[in-house]
Parts: sequence; structure tokens; C-alpha cells
Amino acid sequence: MKSENIFVLDKDTPKYPPSARKYIRKPLDLKPSACTPLFLAAFERGAGCCIHTHSQWCVLVTLLVEKIYGKDACFEISNIEQIKGIPKGRGKAGMLGFHDTLRVPIIENTPFEEDLTESLEKAMEQYPDTYAVLVRNAANHLYELVEADVISYDR
Repeated sequence: MKSENIFVLDKDTPKYPPSARKYIRKPLDLKPSACTPLFLAAFERGAGCCIHTHSQWCVLVTLLVEKIYGKDACFEISNIEQIKGIPKGRGKAGMLGFHDTLRVPIIENTPFEEDLTESLEKAMEQYPDTYAVLVRNAANHLYELVEADVISYDR
């Protein structure tokens, strides 16, 4: 990947319509990600970065949570070493501890990624301390994390 292949948007660009987005750099031979409105939704809430993965572990977690606890449940985990690398929440000091509970909301997948925006925004509103949202059968959207936190979420 080269820097000239990266889309750069003005931080105050609107999510919709796509034609109204303000690009600082827009490669002519490439198409912006369908996830752009999702990233912009996270940035509107103060995220410093967004990472979108399709981890097999995230897909598996969403399926297991649904099967055991139902479609409305979130992923919860405590008493595990890996959560110690995740902040307690926006505006809260420190990191989660071994006995704390990490809660990650799960939203339903849609045929088109940009159609996830409303449910992503709702999940971030409902779970203000989360730094990630899982998409059932699809992906993990992490926002405002450093590399060590991504490793914690993806193990």
C-alpha cells in the first residue's frame, strides 16, 4: 500500500450523501470503502482511529452468544488476562482489571455494510464504555484503540 492509495477525508465531512463528503485526498482509480459512514460515525464520537476486521473469532463469538443468550445479548467476559489491555471507558481513568467485565455489543449484519450505520450508532450510544462493536456473522469494528488493544480483542 502506498500513501497515494489512501483516502483522506476532512474530519467534519458528512456521512450522507456520499457526494457531499469532503476529501483531502481521493485516489481517482479507487472506490471509497462502503464502511466510510461507519468510520465517520465512530469519529463523530471522538474515536482516534477505526479498525475493521473479519476475524474468525469475532464471527464465532457472535454465533455462540446468539445461540446461548439470544439475539439481544452482548458479548461479556471477565476473569481473563487479555481485558487488562482495554481502557475502562471514555473519560474513565485506567484499564479494565482481571475481575472487571468487558461488554461488547453485537449488531445484526445487513446485505450492505453502509446500512449498518444506524445500528452501529445505537450500539455506541447504548454502550458508551465500549471500544468495539461486533457484527453478527461478519466483522469486528474497533475504534480508538492502539495496537495492543486490537491484539486483546482479537485473541
